[in-house]
Amino acid sequence: MKKILLCICIFSFCYSSYSDRLKNNGYNNSEYSIGLNDKTSFYGLISKSWIKDKDYGESYVTLGGLGLVGSLGYGRKYYLRRGRFFSPYVSATGFGYYVLAIAAVGGVGISGNLGIDITTVEYKDMALKFQFGLFSAFNPFSGQSLIIPGDGGPSYIMPSFSMKLYFKK
Repeated sequence: MKKILLCICIFSFCYSSYSDRLKNNGYNNSEYSIGLNDKTSFYGLISKSWIKDKDYGESYVTLGGLGLVGSLGYGRKYYLRRGRFFSPYVSATGFGYYVLAIAAVGGVGISGNLGIDITTVEYKDMALKFQFGLFSAFNPFSGQSLIIPGDGGPSYIMPSFSMKLYFKK
């Protein structure tokens, strides 16, 4: 129990210092996501992303997990057309992941997503968005797909959907 408490304290300290470092490097916007998100899918079921707006879209650093599964990554999102309510995009993310469910497994992944952001509520510097898309991920070192294959469907693609709270600074 003491080891688990120590790990949680160390992780919390690293998370707060990492967050401050990102804010100093221009990643002023942040996003909280719940669901199979467009960045790391089920490796970041609950995640936080630090976002830097660019003229092409945005670059981001994402950190997510749900206890036994987690990830940390960097990526870019390119908007095909930025609208007030509907914004289709293409994104790519490189990330490291771990899975502690059955055996301790970790690795590196590359993901791609074709999706749409739907903004439902905007209030001052906050927005509630829903994201829907098609997600694919691959581990380049082991040559394995990081997708949970569906029964009778393609083994290289899966849906992504999430609810996001977006905070603009």
